[in-house]
Amino acid sequence: MQSSFMLSSAAGSTAALCRSFSTGGQRPIFVAATKQHVGKTTTSLALMAGLQKRFPKVGFIKPVGQQHVTVHSETLGKEIRVDKDICLLKEQFHLDHIDYRHMSPVIIPRGYTKDYIEGKISHEEQLKDIEHAYEKVSEASDVVLMEGTGHCAVGSVVGVNNAQVAGMLGASMILIANGGLGSAFDELELNRVLCEKYNVPIAGVVINKVIPSKYDQTKHYMSKAFQDSWGVPLLGCIPDRPFLGCPALADLERLFKTELVSGQKHRFRHYSVDDMNLITTSLTRFLENIRTKHPRTLYVCHVTRDDIILGFMAEFQRNRRDDERPFEASLLVCGRKGKYQMADEVRDMFEGLDGAPVMVVEYSTHQAMNMIHNFTPKLNIDDKNRVRKAVEHYEPYIDFDLLLERTSGHLNPNSEFANNQSCGCALASIPTHHLEGQTQQLHHRERFERCSPAMHEIIQAKQHHRAKHWCQLSTRQPSTKSGKELKVPSDNIAADKQ
Repeated sequence: MQSSFMLSSAAGSTAALCRSFSTGGQRPIFVAATKQHVGKTTTSLALMAGLQKRFPKVGFIKPVGQQHVTVHSETLGKEIRVDKDICLLKEQFHLDHIDYRHMSPVIIPRGYTKDYIEGKISHEEQLKDIEHAYEKVSEASDVVLMEGTGHCAVGSVVGVNNAQVAGMLGASMILIANGGLGSAFDELELNRVLCEKYNVPIAGVVINKVIPSKYDQTKHYMSKAFQDSWGVPLLGCIPDRPFLGCPALADLERLFKTELVSGQKHRFRHYSVDDMNLITTSLTRFLENIRTKHPRTLYVCHVTRDDIILGFMAEFQRNRRDDERPFEASLLVCGRKGKYQMADEVRDMFEGLDGAPVMVVEYSTHQAMNMIHNFTPKLNIDDKNRVRKAVEHYEPYIDFDLLLERTSGHLNPNSEFANNQSCGCALASIPTHHLEGQTQQLHHRERFERCSPAMHEIIQAKQHHRAKHWCQLSTRQPSTKSGKELKVPSDNIAADKQ
């Protein structure tokens, strides 16, 4: 049983259907999660990598964003604000065929919600901006990938939640959740119900961060639960890769709003939270530990421990002189602002010290360690090693063949739909899907005829292009096949670290 492709109103149905067929029958793909920190952006990276292997041009949009950065728009010739994930996807995958201005139409900075409630921001203008952005990206792309913000209900207070936007644009939804059974299913059910409200078909589910020892169990039971309860497939089951959750020193700089006082070239060196060590011992014991324990350890000490700070710098110099094992340790020096500070004589010693990573933060050791333990590092374009590892790890576990079957009218490259250049016949061949608890016939030909003549030409041209492209793809050997045996990685993160 598949989800139905229905929209909330006659006008909305017509518009969304025309949008869908303007990309050759391939519906846009919308990615949403059950909550924060479940790997939504990482999954989007993997989806983009896989889609680029199957389509000449893949578009990307984050319709509603929150955390933003400033970038330069080529078409506008000025600086604009876009969601931070837009920069990551655009630069990582060289999406030069679309401009920043169309990739992040609505940004919700601090104070935006109050302005919306007070009527200073128009709901209609928001929707218009999102629709315009999608149309521009769709015109330049063969398929469009969209990433939501958090779970499906995020944005409800300003009238643009993820499910609503997906429904308006005629997108199919991929839901992302963390590994588990009961709790994961319950969280997904809440999001599925909201998708049903806005008539958004669910293409499938991706379960992330699955404990390797429970991988087979999770994959088996979740696949059966989704199929039996919703008629929805498990598109991907991703085993946990601990390295992807290890903060780099650059992440800690952002967390503490500071900079390394030395060792800047190691900003993208990653550390496991399990290898963080608070120094409460003597200098002698500390030096024994640094020479014999795990080499990549984040040591934490109080700013008043001049002996530890000087000992750390001396050990780095000795290690470099004697050419021993690589010196990968770093030192986090803590002291509450206004009460403790590093002696000027000690700080001066860092000048010209090349290599030993040292960071000074204005928090107590207890506060700093708690902040690190509770911190979830985010992927960013500067940390190329982690981004590359994330894509390499996630992409093979996603069933792209099934995803495209669930989101495209082209169920078979050699089908009548794919080979027929007549848009009317192509529309008539699309199957009617089902949404749980209700069935609705889609009058595709009627809705197509309501589209403008210009849209007819776009649809026909894209239909011909997509049919030709599918025939070309049918002769290629895909990089990832459904049912491929994949080795579940171990928890050892040593090989991942720079």
